[in-house]
Amino acid sequence: MFRINRIETTGGSMNQPDFSVLASEVLDTFAEAETLARNKLDFSTDHAGGLAGGNTFTSQEAFRSLDESSRKAREGWAALAREPAISRLLIEDQSGSRSVLYIARKTGTMLPSGARIANYDTGLGRLAELDVGDEETVSLAGAAQTFSLVEKTTLHPRMLDAAWDSTGNLHLDLEGGAFSIRSLRELLQSFGSDAGDDLDRLLEQAALADGVKAGISHQVRVAMGLRDQPILDKFQGEIFRRPLDSQLIILGPPGTGKTTTLIKRLGQKLDQDTLDDRERRIAVNSSVAISHEINWMMFTPSELLKHYLKEAFNREQVPATDARIQTWESYRASIARNTLGILRSANGGRYTLRPNQDHLSERLVEDPREWFEAFRAFHNQRLRKQLEDGADMAAGAAPEGADTVVVDLMELATSLSGRSWMDVYRDLEARDAAIRAVLDESRVVADSLLKGERNRLYNNDREVFTKLAQFLAGLQQEDEQDDDDAEFDDDEQETSDQPGLPSTNMQAAVKAYLAAIRALSRSRYQKRAMKKDTRAARIVAWLGQSLPDDTVLVEIGQRISFQNGLRRFVNAFRRYISDVPSSYRAFRKEHADDNRYYWEAPASALQLSPMELDAVILMMLRNCRALLEQSFVARNVDSQRCEVIKRVSSLFRTQIMVDEATDFSALELACMEGLAALPGKSFFACGDFNQRVTTSGIRSVEQLAWVSEAIQPAAINLVYRQSRTLNAFAGELLGLMGGDMAAHGELPSDSTHDGVCPALLERAGSDSASWIAERIMEVERTVKDMPTVAVLVNRAEDVEAMAEELTRHLESVNLRAVACDERSLGEGTDVRVFEIRHIKGLEFEAVFFVGVDQLAELKPDLFDRYLYVGATRAATYLGIACADRLPSRLEGLRSTFCNHW
Repeated sequence: MFRINRIETTGGSMNQPDFSVLASEVLDTFAEAETLARNKLDFSTDHAGGLAGGNTFTSQEAFRSLDESSRKAREGWAALAREPAISRLLIEDQSGSRSVLYIARKTGTMLPSGARIANYDTGLGRLAELDVGDEETVSLAGAAQTFSLVEKTTLHPRMLDAAWDSTGNLHLDLEGGAFSIRSLRELLQSFGSDAGDDLDRLLEQAALADGVKAGISHQVRVAMGLRDQPILDKFQGEIFRRPLDSQLIILGPPGTGKTTTLIKRLGQKLDQDTLDDRERRIAVNSSVAISHEINWMMFTPSELLKHYLKEAFNREQVPATDARIQTWESYRASIARNTLGILRSANGGRYTLRPNQDHLSERLVEDPREWFEAFRAFHNQRLRKQLEDGADMAAGAAPEGADTVVVDLMELATSLSGRSWMDVYRDLEARDAAIRAVLDESRVVADSLLKGERNRLYNNDREVFTKLAQFLAGLQQEDEQDDDDAEFDDDEQETSDQPGLPSTNMQAAVKAYLAAIRALSRSRYQKRAMKKDTRAARIVAWLGQSLPDDTVLVEIGQRISFQNGLRRFVNAFRRYISDVPSSYRAFRKEHADDNRYYWEAPASALQLSPMELDAVILMMLRNCRALLEQSFVARNVDSQRCEVIKRVSSLFRTQIMVDEATDFSALELACMEGLAALPGKSFFACGDFNQRVTTSGIRSVEQLAWVSEAIQPAAINLVYRQSRTLNAFAGELLGLMGGDMAAHGELPSDSTHDGVCPALLERAGSDSASWIAERIMEVERTVKDMPTVAVLVNRAEDVEAMAEELTRHLESVNLRAVACDERSLGEGTDVRVFEIRHIKGLEFEAVFFVGVDQLAELKPDLFDRYLYVGATRAATYLGIACADRLPSRLEGLRSTFCNHW
């Protein structure tokens, strides 16, 4: 078993720990694990068709399950062959017996030598997250066992020249503290050489001392992307291992591994083998139509960050397609058009989305909670009035024999105030059969009269419905007003929850004719004028002298009025969802002059801003979930009458994840939380209030509580990205901008990454490129390998010009600068130039700002936040260039800057 010994120099001082035994053991274990994994892969390939000749009566589901299990096993062995272990632990059990345990990302096994490799997602994997000296109780073979952690070595395997190595290693133990080991193979080569003279020995000892250093050394960023953190710390580990049905937001400063924790959390909960029995039941109940392994979604603010999230997921062996990782902007438009029927398509829908429409008040944009609750109350009152009016209408037009049902509905309508909708809908479910029986009887008479009038019209003019179809094609939907009562004139609402049911022009014309005659008949019977400019009114005007006689219209009208009243009570629960878009139009019209919400009217009543669309989506999602919790809905969810519920609930996912959550509004986050499937409602997010760079972004824990009272904040503040100098600079910047200082990060106590002061250039005018190029070359000379570098400009139109100018200054050292956006990201050692709004969530070794003083003028409200976010992207080097002088708001930081490195 490995123990640290000290190597004495020629002078006899004990200054270097001997890690040669550890290095040899680790590399041998890598080779053994790879051999075993490849043998397993060869065996599984040879036997892949072994069951092809099985009993043809055997369940195909069983074969699919077996194939899925085989696929997962092959992927696991392939991953183990590529990356045998990510940590080596020395653990001690309750009896004092010590043993070595290796940890792999996803696959556990026992090697022929007796070495044990555990899956990181399991209980044993939790041991790798502990601080040395800590202990943890885990379940093994159903029995609880307690282990303490004596030593921990974090590993980064890599195959080089057909031999294993591990670079950037960190060793922690109780006796010696923390040591950074650059390369295990280099270590063995240094110990294995036979030095011929004193100078050789001195050179080897110097190389060895350079390869093993006390403390936690900084790993220079030489590749763009999210930092790989194979093992979480114990605070992150406690978060990501919470039960599947948790709701949580991780809050913390930049570089604390929030996104990594989110990704590992998702990956662990996708593996049903690592779930306990309770979590498996939740997964099964939440994944009826979609396999649990793909029944998840993660939302991110930008396409650029989405790209790097996909790479990070691949490292965790989680297939992440564009369908699984989405921006809310894109997903919102898709579901509103194709699933919820809110936005207009060729097959239906009502509204047009106007992304740049700006008619909402500033107060509403910053905090939409009061507005949404007012809209919710309006929708509930509108539904209540529909039932109250329906009872009155049915009572006034009731034929003989309908008294019992009508009296019952009148009593229910008078009891609506103060009752929950779920209680009302349960009552209506019990009355459904009686209402339908009376409704069907009345409908036979009315349908016969309507059919007679339809045939009379057609017999008089065989081309009438063709002409009517042509007339209808010329109507502009934007000019039409709603006739709410007409919605209940026939049984079309039984299928109208399905947007886009196909019909021919002739069928559509006949349907429109019958709807218009129903509306006209009801108006004649009730002695009221039809609403002007409605579709029905225009068809009536077009028909002219071809209308039915008044006596026929009144007779139809009485029946239609009675049916109209009754239909409001049939499947009323569906309107709790499907009427939300109509309710919003009425709500906005009623509150048009309320400057708390709207500072002007939209260009069209059928146009929505993105925030308005969020409100409509959110209410539909929340109302659907409330209905799904009712037993009468749950047991009938596959029936036609519950089609709208089934369609909306098809959007629900077992796990919902949100990255950079504070850039989303409370409404957007609430919509995402509303997509979390019952019964688990699993929702995990991460963010930092100090990094909010949108005016609509969520601002407080109170707004989070409105999204869901179940969301628990969890704070982490151990920073793994920045140097001590830049972390201190970020803290001072945070203080100047009035940020939350409690969210300022701390570096690990053993970190040796001190870094350098940020550099400042003033009076650069329009020529910052040469100064930045000089600093980039200075950085490369210091770190040897070209690290990742980002240059941030204020506007999209400045990106290409800066890239071209920087390239001219860097040609002498064979570097180029590339203009980056959400599609073009550069390669290898390219210096990447971004518009500043695209930088969120990424990290680089060096970051340069161009025109910080101009940014203060362009975005006075968010300027300091952009600077904070950009500055915290840099691990070691930060450069700030001003066209004129440092903004006055930053004068307090002047003493922290230098001119160069």
